[in-house]
Amino acid sequence: MAHKLFIFFGCLIPALICAVTDFKTHLIPNKITLPMLAAGFVYAVAAKNLPDALLGFAFAGGVLLVCALMGGAGGGDLKLAAALGAWFGFRNALWILLIGSFIGVVWGSWNLAKQGRLKARMLLFFRGLFLEAVYGMKGAMILPKLPEDPEAPVPPEAVPFGTCLAAAAWAVWGALFF
Repeated sequence: MAHKLFIFFGCLIPALICAVTDFKTHLIPNKITLPMLAAGFVYAVAAKNLPDALLGFAFAGGVLLVCALMGGAGGGDLKLAAALGAWFGFRNALWILLIGSFIGVVWGSWNLAKQGRLKARMLLFFRGLFLEAVYGMKGAMILPKLPEDPEAPVPPEAVPFGTCLAAAAWAVWGALFF
């Protein structure tokens, strides 16, 4: 029972704060994610689960690092994913990323559909995918990127992925303990 409370207060409440902040501002503050990450490792040491926490941290952080380097995720998303990986371990971090990505795809598709841009974006995506797969044309798949300047306006179709990750973490926690 005590470990549920540690996860609840040390991970899920901070993740909820990150979700709300990301939803409202498209930013996730380091003052939440970095202590959350440190607390995840402290919890892992106390639970004698440090190797799994390190693997979850490396996996989730690594996946989001690739996304961030491609311009599809921000640094806050990366740090939140890494912290969730430290708290939940490798297997559950995989589930968090899968569920969070599914939520993000549905949310992004909904945003594009509301703007009347879903069909055009899908045609562009699949045309590029076809050209790369069949003809080996590099760079044929054009993916939108987040602005590099944190002060620049966020594109209207952008999805606050930290919110998706936090929702997925709550779902995984619920599946594990209830």
